[in-house]
Amino acid sequence: MKIDAHVEQFVRDTLGAVVKADAERVSRALAAFPDESTMTAGYRLAAVIALRVLEDQYRRPPTDGEVRAVARKLVEQETWTDITADEVHAFVTALYQRQGVEEVLPLVRAVLVAYVLAGDLLSSCCQEGEWWFQYLDRIEATIESH
Repeated sequence: MKIDAHVEQFVRDTLGAVVKADAERVSRALAAFPDESTMTAGYRLAAVIALRVLEDQYRRPPTDGEVRAVARKLVEQETWTDITADEVHAFVTALYQRQGVEEVLPLVRAVLVAYVLAGDLLSSCCQEGEWWFQYLDRIEATIESH
């Protein structure tokens, strides 16, 4: 998958706001997307990033129990947002089942879950001494190689 550099910058800005746990900055970053097409491509990229991080950590797609554990951990760590473990679980499950996430969550919630999940995973799963954005570079390289 080729990552659009224009979309990627908006995604990185939004992920940076998530990593800083700054709800106002996340809102501004999401509002900065210039159009619906860029917003859609961005949240889909964030979702793919989240899945690739999960697969990188588990060396395979996670089990349902592992997804539930990740969801619970996210809710514990990201107290600045109102995302629920059930939303995270539904989102990840829909992606792995190749079901539209809009079928299980309202679009506005799916967008938020995509970015918060990706940002949380990037910042909590990077290697010791590695910055989250360096891990993102590695994840994006794997995305583009497939």
